[in-house]
This record gives sequence, C-alpha cells and structure tokens, in this order.
Amino acid sequence: AAAAAAAAVFAGTSAAQTTWDVTIEGMNFVYNGQTNTAIDLVINAGDAVRWTWVSGFHNVVSGLPGDADAGSVFSSGDPTGTPGTVYEFTFNDIGVYDYHCAVHGAGGMVSQVRVVPGPGVGALLLPLGLLGARRRR
Repeated sequence: AAAAAAAAVFAGTSAAQTTWDVTIEGMNFVYNGQTNTAIDLVINAGDAVRWTWVSGFHNVVSGLPGDADAGSVFSSGDPTGTPGTVYEFTFNDIGVYDYHCAVHGAGGMVSQVRVVPGPGVGALLLPLGLLGARRRR
C-alpha cells in the first residue's frame, strides 16, 4: 500500500528535469569552482549530471576506486582524451552516488552526487517511511 501511495505521489509531482554540468579538467572533476571531493552537488531525483571533457585522459565510473562493483550504476566507458566528449546520466533514485576516474581515482580524482527527493515530495513521503538515502556505488 505504501509503495502504491508513493507511486501516486511521484506521478502527481512531475517537475522539470534539470541538467547539472561538471567539467573534467586536468586531474579534476569541476563544478561551480569546486573540485573532486570538495564538490557539493545536490540534485533532485530525476535530474541529470552531464560531464564534459575539457582536458586530460579520463572516464566517469560509479563507485570508489577499487570497489568490486565500480561502474555497476553508471559508466562513460573506456577513458578518452577527446575534448568536448560528453557523458550524461539521469539519477532517478535518492541516495549518495560516489564516482571516480578509473585512470586517476587512486590519485584523488573522486567525487559524489547527492540525490534528494524533488520539491515537496520529501514531506509527503516521510509519513510513509519511504524517505531514506542510501549510499550508491
């Protein structure tokens, strides 16, 4: 019953999707002047993140370096050094999503995206016990 109620809530709250831009420059993921682990990117469920290569030889892989399931949620594929390459992923589930560059992750090229319920949805889901963020890898 709670799942059906949640589905009804989500069906009735269709906000426009926002796409958030992260650039890949040198040995850094860059968002709003912040780099790598200092990035504070909080988005709504249903929003997308678009990574754009500016320089360097990189990829974008979900999880942390060395995780057995790295890349199981999203992956841009093999590393590339082609400026202007774009990879986009839509985050539909709330949670914390770590990501890294497979080539440079051990050197600190790691970041995360925090996904929260869309505006107004959290207040409706809280009484249903459906509001809980999990770490996604």
